[in-house]
Amino acid sequence: MHIQPRKIATVLLLVTVAFNTGLARVRPHQTADVKQIVQKVKSLYASTSSAEIRFEQTGGTGNASGTLMYQGGDRYRLDLPKQTIVSDGAKVWTYTPEKKQVVISRASKGTGRLTPEDILTAFPGDYATDLAGETKLNGRPVWIVRCTPGAGRKIGDVTKATLYIDKSTYRFQQVDIEGPSVGSLKLRILSARYGGSIPASTFTFNPPSGVRVVDLSK
Repeated sequence: MHIQPRKIATVLLLVTVAFNTGLARVRPHQTADVKQIVQKVKSLYASTSSAEIRFEQTGGTGNASGTLMYQGGDRYRLDLPKQTIVSDGAKVWTYTPEKKQVVISRASKGTGRLTPEDILTAFPGDYATDLAGETKLNGRPVWIVRCTPGAGRKIGDVTKATLYIDKSTYRFQQVDIEGPSVGSLKLRILSARYGGSIPASTFTFNPPSGVRVVDLSK
């Protein structure tokens, strides 16, 4: 989802629950650790070719839960309660059952829009990072890493992001982002399976009979 809810609908895909524990104070000697954490996260997601992620979203266009599947080549499928968004890397199908309508558009990059894959895999990108503390999320210890754009490329139009990184797996447990197009959006990971093969048919969409098809991809 291009985040309209491709404002995650954004992602990915979420929350959020109130934390029962406060943020830990970060001591000066911890500052260097964030570089190692960020590098490991980048390497891990760069080597991840596919994933199936269940998430909860709060903020943006509203609260929702859903499933995101993605694979290389900017292919993804986002299933939300009121909308399904599918991309084969060239086209994006947005199906809204309540409207009995499917809108087909071109997949695009570098336009300030976000895809679910951007939210859940592209961070921290070129953003400056700061280790803000640590807490527990989903019952797991996490580092809290704050990201702010510097001289490098922005991810969409995100002006601020906070990553909750699992200390054991170096995967995201939650991603909070802020920006003009998404407002304030939180994505909390409920479960995830990384790697493995996903059928190609997952990333194409055949409009149901009786729905209106608006093709903007030509």
